[in-house]
Amino acid sequence: MKDKKIHIDGNKLLSTLALVVGIMALMHFGSPLLLPLTVAVMLASLLNGPTERFKKWGIPGWAAITLSILLSIVIFLLLSWLISTQFGNMIDQWETIKEKASQRLEGITQWLNDNLNVDYKQYVRSNIDFMGKLETLLSMFASSLSTVLSQSFIILIYVILLLMQKSLFVRFFKRLASNESAMGNILEESSDVITNYLAGKGKMMVFLFIIYFIGFKVGGVPFALFLALFATLFSIIPYVGNIIGGGIAIILSYLYSGATPALIVIGVIAAAQVIENYVLTPWIIGDEIDLNPFVTIFGVILLSWIWGLVGAIIALPVVGVLKVIFEHTQGMEAYALLLRKKE
Repeated sequence: MKDKKIHIDGNKLLSTLALVVGIMALMHFGSPLLLPLTVAVMLASLLNGPTERFKKWGIPGWAAITLSILLSIVIFLLLSWLISTQFGNMIDQWETIKEKASQRLEGITQWLNDNLNVDYKQYVRSNIDFMGKLETLLSMFASSLSTVLSQSFIILIYVILLLMQKSLFVRFFKRLASNESAMGNILEESSDVITNYLAGKGKMMVFLFIIYFIGFKVGGVPFALFLALFATLFSIIPYVGNIIGGGIAIILSYLYSGATPALIVIGVIAAAQVIENYVLTPWIIGDEIDLNPFVTIFGVILLSWIWGLVGAIIALPVVGVLKVIFEHTQGMEAYALLLRKKE
């Protein structure tokens, strides 16, 4: 009778685990160097499209790169100005928001105490802790944005150099591989994954912001622009971003103005999610990423643990690039199958 047990090469398994742990350690301890470089590579891939389009219009290479960079800087500055002004408005009103929130929470705890015989003081302490946690979350979000802003100059330098020396880097990676054609496919498909995801995600965020703002404004929700912007910004994080951003928008609207605005926010966010999942995503992004949701969520959690908020934002294109590499590397087909959404 033949032995039907599988055979696992222990040395290969240990070497694979050691490689994974080593890469994770390198990403963690080398974050100050690797994180801005990774962001720069993704932005350079995104800006390569308009740069090549400008070149086709007869614009010299250096001028095409300059135009692409200037366009991205203008968009970045406008977005930064909008975010900073809205956060500034919220900070100016924060004491009023805390006061109204405390009054509403006291009403809830009093009702619990009268009807369910729940200890009033204990819930008050919990409510105060809740407001503190909300402040901590907002400060962490602002800190992550400030970290990106502090590294924006070096990222800009990297992007310019990557665009200027694109052909050199392409030739370098092709020379590294035994099969230059396969490496060329990896580079091209990886660039397509990054570009399609980032450009598509940007378009979807614009649509979501418009839906949120119009819905909140028509519904008379307070701080409509801030809540729409806040929910939209968090939507850039795959899967969990909509839950976090939408949940905080619901809580803030309820604590400040009551149940009716909170229900309006819930309705608008729910409608926006239906539109995003069944209209915007198939129309704008399609199946270009084609990733297993479980692996994607795990990748988001892992990269957010290693690189913080920025890691969570870039997790999906990073996993998408890994899938492309596995698909074109001999012996790695099983890993590519694990990452794919469709068999």
